[in-house]
Amino acid sequence: MMHYALLSVLSLAIFFLTWKIWKKTNEPAFVLGIALIYYWTLAGAWIIIFDLLTNDKGKNFGVHYYHYREALFFIHLDRSYLLSILYYGLFMICIQAVVLYFSKKADPMEPASEPVYINHKILIAACIGGAVVSCMLVWNEVLVAAKFNQSIYVVTRLQPGRFATLHQLINFCIVISLYIGLIAYISGKNGKYITGNNSKKIIWFYIFCVFFVEGYLLLLGNKREILFAGIFGALFYVSNVSGKVKWQPIAMLIVIIFTPMLFNDGLRAYSPQWLTRYFDTTGLELHIDQVVEYTEFSVKSSALAFLFSNEMFSAHFSMYGLISQHVPFTYGASIWSFIYSLVPRVLLPNRPQDSYEYYVQSVHALKGQGYTIHHASGWYINFGLPGVLFGGAFLGFLWSWFFNKMHELKRILNKFMKLFFIIGMLVFTAQLPTLMRSGPEAYKALIFEALIIPTVIIYFSSLFVKKEKKDA
Repeated sequence: MMHYALLSVLSLAIFFLTWKIWKKTNEPAFVLGIALIYYWTLAGAWIIIFDLLTNDKGKNFGVHYYHYREALFFIHLDRSYLLSILYYGLFMICIQAVVLYFSKKADPMEPASEPVYINHKILIAACIGGAVVSCMLVWNEVLVAAKFNQSIYVVTRLQPGRFATLHQLINFCIVISLYIGLIAYISGKNGKYITGNNSKKIIWFYIFCVFFVEGYLLLLGNKREILFAGIFGALFYVSNVSGKVKWQPIAMLIVIIFTPMLFNDGLRAYSPQWLTRYFDTTGLELHIDQVVEYTEFSVKSSALAFLFSNEMFSAHFSMYGLISQHVPFTYGASIWSFIYSLVPRVLLPNRPQDSYEYYVQSVHALKGQGYTIHHASGWYINFGLPGVLFGGAFLGFLWSWFFNKMHELKRILNKFMKLFFIIGMLVFTAQLPTLMRSGPEAYKALIFEALIIPTVIIYFSSLFVKKEKKDA
């Protein structure tokens, strides 16, 4: 019961600090972000401790993380797990303490002068055209999946083609374009920061794009992109709308975001075998060591997989493995890995191990299975407990810095940088799930994917608006 007692004390402290942050900043992104961090950091501990005390009774209500014990290691209610919970809790408290200290007090945000007017036609074309190009880049993998009764998700992950990186980047761009345009539209003509043509016919194109883009991404199993764009979209609407926030659009966004999540695990198991009747698959081969059996779609199993997602546990395991197996520290290897990752692979093909690779190798994880390392564990690998505290403090400082910049937009004259800081706080929050499932190296994705790409998309879509403005 010591583990539950420690978890309860830490959770109460985290709840109290969340309330203090809300009272000071009145910023919903902080509250949502802390909830997301808690989910990936400590939420799984409640069920793991329950399972260890009751001989795995979590199975009775849909928990299904147990294969990690065979692939990784067993967790025991010992000193190592007590330290794991403590370190995770201290990591979160460091984030909150720094946010509370550095964030400005709540005050009504003034509009950033004239709102940026975007061209919906460009964003809609980017959604549809991007999805088509993305599918073309992985068409061979799609046909391989059809020929060998495998899901597209399995083949594109375990047997990626030469355009895999470009394919993933395009997928990220199309879902961001969708949500930027959709939120700008439902914010109305009086959007504080970003607005556009409010013609009723535009919404029908966005409705089509929602089904078209999210349906395509579901078949690929790309829920990370949908989750990021959905969180960003909801926060963007609250920030961008003038006057009182209408909860009908928020409810609509929640449905758009979470409905795909409920069906994700079932739909990404689908194999498009019917394609073999119309396309030649001669010469295509499957190079996967362990063939994944086709799973029939089940709403119940897919919904339970979402409700008790293994995301709660896979990263949570990592700190225990590092402490219990006395894994040696790397003393900054992740920092070098991050720096090397900024250089194109063509120029620097041989790169140092990142924290995830080092973790999997050090705990002797079973090969052929995907794992996750927690952000705090990534810092722990490098510098031990001081690394955990620094990692939390650094994240909290960046988060509060973006919040403060969002309240200083009138001082920023450059249009691109103004857009960068309009969305900076929001995309940082939306990127937290990805940060929590990676080591310090994940800041590269934060910079290029979460910050630069959405800013470029908004900026580009605002360059061709004269004709649309006249028609509005």
